[in-house]
Amino acid sequence: MTIAMTERDEAAGATSNRYHYTRVVEVAARTVRARVERDNYVNQSCAVAEVLNDQMTWTSLAADAPANWWHDTPKPSLTVHATTVLGPLTDTLLRRAAEILAAPPTTRTISPHVHGAISALLATSAGFNAEARIDPDDIDWAYTWGGALHIIEHPDGSVTFTKAHREDCPFITSRGAQDCDEDCYFPHPADVERTPGR
Repeated sequence: MTIAMTERDEAAGATSNRYHYTRVVEVAARTVRARVERDNYVNQSCAVAEVLNDQMTWTSLAADAPANWWHDTPKPSLTVHATTVLGPLTDTLLRRAAEILAAPPTTRTISPHVHGAISALLATSAGFNAEARIDPDDIDWAYTWGGALHIIEHPDGSVTFTKAHREDCPFITSRGAQDCDEDCYFPHPADVERTPGR
């Protein structure tokens, strides 16, 4: 299947410690970017395709674990041509993202297991007979602060609900199989609101 993409922007660069390549395209009337960063360390590298959502933040559509491509790329140096080295990987990510966006929309449902986990989350945080109503303002606030919501079902039956990780964090891209690289900082809303001049 061939899906039309319109190029919008690209950026590349290299240092002695890392190199990167980013492409932004328009596909299926959505803005999509593919970011690949190759660091000296595999756990500090990433390859992700993201779509610009209605809240003007990036939502991950597809990712490739660094272990799949890191060993086949040259070590960082000032002479690495990032576009040439990482271009094929961004092409693959953008094709995958385009196929996802081109797929017909489906009704969003949650599994009985996740439904049970939400019930447990409510019960453990507010009591066994708890009731909660979330207002539109609260939903908008949640979209604005912290990371995107991720729901990860683990093989042992547990479920993680998290807004604490960035989209390309190893914990998110591996669906909980890898630990966080501890580089997922989101400012607390109260701290931002107290910043002078805001």
